[in-house]
Amino acid sequence: MGKIQASSTAVSRDAPDSSCPLEWAQFCHAKLPSHRKILLTGATGRLGSHVLAALLARKERVRAIVRPGSNRKLPRYVEKFTWDLASDPLPYTAFAGVDRAIHLAGLVGGHPVRELMLHNAAATRNLVSSCPQTLSKLVLASSVSVYGEYKGQIVDEEFEPRTESPYGKSKLAAEEEARAHRRGIPTALLRFGMIYGPGFEQGYFDVFGFLERGRMRIFGDGQNRVPLVHADDAVRAVLAALDAHLISCREYNIVGEEAPTQEELMGMAAKALRVPPPTRRSPLILVQSASAIGGLLSSLGMEPALPFDAENIRQLTLDRAYSAERARRELGFSAKVKLASGIKQMAGEYKKKSNRDG
Repeated sequence: MGKIQASSTAVSRDAPDSSCPLEWAQFCHAKLPSHRKILLTGATGRLGSHVLAALLARKERVRAIVRPGSNRKLPRYVEKFTWDLASDPLPYTAFAGVDRAIHLAGLVGGHPVRELMLHNAAATRNLVSSCPQTLSKLVLASSVSVYGEYKGQIVDEEFEPRTESPYGKSKLAAEEEARAHRRGIPTALLRFGMIYGPGFEQGYFDVFGFLERGRMRIFGDGQNRVPLVHADDAVRAVLAALDAHLISCREYNIVGEEAPTQEELMGMAAKALRVPPPTRRSPLILVQSASAIGGLLSSLGMEPALPFDAENIRQLTLDRAYSAERARRELGFSAKVKLASGIKQMAGEYKKKSNRDG
């Protein structure tokens, strides 16, 4: 544990994996890669695996922090450093030859509060407090969930975070840990919307299944806005932050250009699946009660009636819309993937999986 290892899985450094949907050429015109290394957490995760591929496409040198016991393989040329960030600060040897760090590891969704705080807030403290002050950049993944709900408004980074969800509180605590321990290192806190796209099938495929079977309902009146960002655009934001000139610690909303309502989103998904859109509605209080009962059933080892936990329901039913103007102005970030195109892509992947499983 704590030793640097070279991965043995082959991958070309001259070209990215052709099966990856990212348009890597768009990334390769950015800054020339540094001769020093980038430390990356969450490299085997959903977003992290995309970011890792993009970094390799730019011929960056990467050291990945991997949890003990993880059996996920890394591409060749990626150094592996095994460490449990939720337990202890990183040793100084993890930063040998490193000049930038990207922290993407963490928990998402309806986990117990203690686990969320441990893997989001404590892990961030253990990383940031370990960083040498010689680092030129820190990029950390946060979430728009820190804001809570501001009905009918478009929220920018000047709005006060007032989250009520356990997940949102854990991400806000992680941001506070970063600010407290960064010791002058320029830091970008990327507040992502709901990421969708390749690798982010969980939850979305459940909705597709309900739509296909004609069982999906609109929750509440369906007019709440849902903040989405495609995985490709999330990667673009990470790279933009990595390359930008920062002199302090700044927060950035990272969302797509469109802010569909829940009803519009369901209609787009149904169209992509070539099924009728849902027309039946369920009062929000009943849906929330059903998700709470589902959580109880799951804790007892029983199958809930709905595949959505309380956090899923919250994400889908709050009225939330955000401005990414600061990210555009200071990072040069703008979302490229059109929502209809991204939903169509996911629907296609869902159908492929259904055909394989069927």
